[in-house]
Amino acid sequence: MKSDIFHVFANVNGGSFVSIDTSTSPVLTGGKKNPMQGRITKIMQGASVMVFQNKKSNAYENMVKRRLEQEGKEPMNFELSPRTWGHRIPDTPVIEHEKDGVVKHYLEVIFLKPGNVKYLLDGKKINKADIEGLKEVETGGQGGLDNKVIIRVFGVDSITEIRIDGQAFN
Repeated sequence: MKSDIFHVFANVNGGSFVSIDTSTSPVLTGGKKNPMQGRITKIMQGASVMVFQNKKSNAYENMVKRRLEQEGKEPMNFELSPRTWGHRIPDTPVIEHEKDGVVKHYLEVIFLKPGNVKYLLDGKKINKADIEGLKEVETGGQGGLDNKVIIRVFGVDSITEIRIDGQAFN
């Protein structure tokens, strides 16, 4: 993404609804033996997400607990697990991760709706069902929650456009 991710979210206070477009290369099962490995591109346009600053509390944890309560389940049974990689930059929805001396930034969102998704094989459209080794992303237990709160993390370099508060950034 050409725009500075910190500039895009500088005026967000609390949470905001955002629309994003992405272009990613999904990792397929089967390793190097999979003939489609590295040749698939996933294009997502108009995904609806929420971004949070987490200034006073963790928005994800709060949302899970609210939904548990709405479902008649005990919200105190949910315990937030620590991050398994990277660290969240304070008061932003940005995750910073260093690997092999290279620092990368990621946008952490609560995923609401995927928008339009298409897959390409070597730049040509392919049906999702025809992709060898494409696996579905699974969500954690979330204290037995039926209506899961889906967290997604997008590499900033895979975001092609963000629309927030009537402005578009790319």
